[in-house]
This record gives sequence, structure tokens and C-alpha cells, in this order.
Amino acid sequence: MAAGENVFVLFALVVSIPVESAVNQELSQFLGDKEEVLRTLESAVLAGYQRQCETHCSFDRNIYACSSPVLGAESVCSQEYGVSMFTGVGCATCNNRKLSVSQSFIRTPSQEATCTDALNRDICLSQGLDSSFLDNWSSLNGRDNGVKWQFFASHSGMSRMFPGVAQERCYDYDPRLRSWYVSATTGPKDVVIVIDSSDSMAFRPSTSSLTLMELTKEAVTSVLWTLTHLDYVAVVSFATLAQQLTIQDKNTLIQATSDNIQALTQKVKDVEPNGHTNFEAAFRTAFDILQRSEVVSRTAGCNKMVLFMTDGEPTRGEREPEQLTQIISSLNQRDDGGKVASIFTYSVGELADTTITKEIACNEGGVWSEVESVGKASLAEQLSRYYDYYGTLREGQGQVIWTQPYMDAFGAGEVVTAAKAVYNTSSVPQTFLGVVGIDVSTSAIGKITADRQDMSDTLRSRSSTCVDIRVSSRCELEQLRQKVYEQGTIRYENNSAKWCDLSSAQECGLSTSEPCENKAVQYLDCVNHSTAEVDYVAISCCGNYDQPCPSFSTRISGSWIVLMLLTMSVLIDIFLPL
Repeated sequence: MAAGENVFVLFALVVSIPVESAVNQELSQFLGDKEEVLRTLESAVLAGYQRQCETHCSFDRNIYACSSPVLGAESVCSQEYGVSMFTGVGCATCNNRKLSVSQSFIRTPSQEATCTDALNRDICLSQGLDSSFLDNWSSLNGRDNGVKWQFFASHSGMSRMFPGVAQERCYDYDPRLRSWYVSATTGPKDVVIVIDSSDSMAFRPSTSSLTLMELTKEAVTSVLWTLTHLDYVAVVSFATLAQQLTIQDKNTLIQATSDNIQALTQKVKDVEPNGHTNFEAAFRTAFDILQRSEVVSRTAGCNKMVLFMTDGEPTRGEREPEQLTQIISSLNQRDDGGKVASIFTYSVGELADTTITKEIACNEGGVWSEVESVGKASLAEQLSRYYDYYGTLREGQGQVIWTQPYMDAFGAGEVVTAAKAVYNTSSVPQTFLGVVGIDVSTSAIGKITADRQDMSDTLRSRSSTCVDIRVSSRCELEQLRQKVYEQGTIRYENNSAKWCDLSSAQECGLSTSEPCENKAVQYLDCVNHSTAEVDYVAISCCGNYDQPCPSFSTRISGSWIVLMLLTMSVLIDIFLPL
């Protein structure tokens, strides 16, 4: 190398250091401003819920996205929020969307959940958010700020989004199954999913068109898509023996990036039932993975969990319940006496033996669920709600988390989501209310740094705080065990088979959703507003639906829900992220 070249290289190195520092500082400031917006939304949520039923609720002020009225002067037309789709005749798009900038629009997770006491209460207590949404909109409007949607998703499944945008179909959106919601609630985590692949999983219940194996695959896929790049994951399949479903020849946890989750879902899809049932091998393999991952630092370094699914009882390995639970307890014991992981067990199918799976969860301070068949809480719903354990037992306020980039389900292009769990700390114990969030376009971040890896690393570093889980009381755990998630609703059942300690049934009361005094008026107004017939084309588009829908399949991190848009000529599969 010539002397002149040496000088040039040295000059380049000297110059690049302050330039890189300036970029990092600008990006940090950009993201910090967005996190401040989240905190204003958190404060507004807390203010509303602390007022409780003093809040006057008028459903004229609460618009449902799938029955919203034609918007007048309070609306704007925008091409900054992508396209809206209309599938009434074929499939067409409009790229000049009509948005409400005067108030947020509401979405509900299912017809069964709409107008329930819990959901109506959340609608009423969160309606004061509109003033914060508007303030943020006004302060950010006209600036290259990148903020698209602002929103709040409650524990009951109600979501409130601003700007308001019409929804063609009702009941196709449950925010609690989105990765940003789960991540904000649980924080970074290590997850080992253990699935029974023995012969008996080929059984098809009389009430289902799917076998137990097929139902389990769907459920596991749903859980995988609730994970983010902040998490690490492994999947174990067990029958006579147990084996990890590996990708990239890694026998440890792997980071839950979009590409890795896509690869793992394919591995899960390829599992076929065959052989006997060996619980011992399954748990030994799960804890071996956690231990190996710690050695090579391939871990989130935070809370760990094992999700265990089976339709039966052990027929190979240790089969004696008392001995088996002792083996699992030994595997799950840390040197300091604490638990390595939280254990959640699931008995799948109405013919499943429940004794041993329940005993494992009870012995380890975890939660056992019985998932029977169609008409009961689905395995996918039950399994995906593991976050509720952490939401209930979390200590202190939530921390801001950032997702990896994904394509927005509501058409705003590629975004990242900043989200924060909201807790009412004035109650004892504190109460989980829901999650506030904002979507930020990656194009705005790209103007600061074009390095995608740098962006990803920065987002992860700002989201790496572990969630502290307090020691649970016996009644708190027993209440969690009585929860049932079904068709978008949450309810408690006083099921004697679910109590780990039968004396708890007398001592531990079950939570109820306390309705406000004007419950009857709320319910009638809710029904009228949520079922009103409207002209979707008129309320969603400032121009015409004059472009055909593209034919594509978009893989999105953080969702297992597939919205089937059946058209005359196109089938669009969209994994909803938001």
C-alpha cells in the first residue's frame, strides 16, 4: 500500500467515528421521542381507569370500525397510510384513504366478546384517550415523524386505534395474539415448546375435522408467531424418544426472528404421529436445551418457560407419577433454589388423561389447562395466553419494547411497533389493563440510518429489560388456573378439577368484571352501534376502488391469524401483525 493510501485510510477512520456517533445520537433521539408519546398514552389510560365508573360513557362518542358513519369535516384523505381493500365485488384497492382525525375507532375480537361487560367497561374507561391521540397528532402533524397508528388494546380484547379507519369485516382482529402485545407483557424470554407426536395424536375427535396432531400444529404455530426478535425459542417433538426440531443445525435456543420462525413452523408442519409416549425424555430434552443455551449465551437472559402438550399419559420412560414429578422438579431446580422455568401443561382432547399433566404443573407452581374439543376453548387460544401469567404476576410498570420490521396489517406499509404494558399500580396487587402502542414507518428510520442491522440492533438494545415476576400467592395461581379463553372472551369457571388444592375453592374468590351502573343503556347502545349497516366504500375511500388487489403472500412476525379474502380471481393470504 502506498503512503498516500495509508493517509487516506487513516483520515477515513477518523472521520467515520464522529459521523457514526452523530447517526446513533440522532436515531436515539428519534426513538426516544416516540417512547415519550407512548408514556403520554399510558398516562391517559391510567387516568381513565382510575376514575372508574365516574366516566360518563356515550356510545355516540365510541365508533366501531366496522360500522363507522360516513365521515365529514372531521376526516382527511391520505395516501400516507397505504391502500384499503374492498372485497365486496372481486377485490379492489383505494390508495386515497379516508381517516378520522377527530376520534379513534374501536375493534372487537369476536362477536361473542362484543358488548360484554368487560369490553364495554374498557370502551368507556378508555374513551378519554382521544384527547391524547389528538394532541399527539397535532404536535406531530407536518413533521417527518414517521408515526402512523396510535392505539390501546385492553385485556378484554378491545382495541382503540387512531386515526380512525373503517374496517370491512368485523371480528377478525384480536390484539392479544399479536407479538407486540405479548412482548410488551412478558418482555424478552426463552420458550421451549414440547409437543406429543405419539401414535394417539392421530386421533380425530368426533366434533372436529382435524386430528389432535393437526390441532396441535395450528396451536404451536400460533404461539411461534407471538414471539419477536427479543425472544429465543426451541421446539421439541416427543414420542418413544424426544428430539429437538433444529434449524441451522443448532441444538440450542434460536433467536425468534421472522426467518427463524418461518423455518420452525415448517419443521412443525412436517411432524407426524408415531410411537409411544415418553414424558421423561421430553422434559430432559427441554431442560438440556435451556442448559446448553446458557453455556453458549444463546438466550434472552430473562424469564424462561416450557409449554408442554400431550393427549395422554406416559407409556415409556418413568411412568410412576410421583417419581416423574420428582425428576422434573430436579431438572427445574436452580443452584439458588429457584425454578429454572415456568411450566405450562395442556391436556389435549376429551379423552386425554389429565392426572399427571395437572400434577406436573401444580408441583412446579405452573398452570394446567384442559382443552377438549370444538365448542370449548380452542388449544390455540388457550396456548397463546401464556402471557397472562406474566401479566398477572409482573412487578412494577411495563417497559417499552420495539418489534422488528413487518408489513402493517392495516395498509400503512413497513413499520416497527413500540409498545408498553399498562398497570394500575394504585390497586393491590397491581392490575394489568392492556398495552399502548404506536407504529412507526421504517422509511422514516431509514432517513437516519440505511443500515438495517444497525436499526435492528438499536431496537433490540432499547427493549432488553427483563420483566420482574413477583412471588405469587396461592390464590393468584389458582385464579389463573380457572381462566378460560374462548372465542375472544375471558371467563372464570369454578371447576373443581382445575384446583391444585381443593381447599382453594373455598378460600380464593374468582375475579369478576364489575359493570358500570348504566350497564343496560351501554349494552343497548353497543348493540346498535356495533351492528349498524354502513356503506364501506363511502366511509373508507376518498376516491374510487379502481385498482385490482395484488396477488401476494406476506409473512408477518407476530401473528398466526390468516385473513382469507376470497375474491372472483384472487386468493390473498395475509398474516396480520398489528
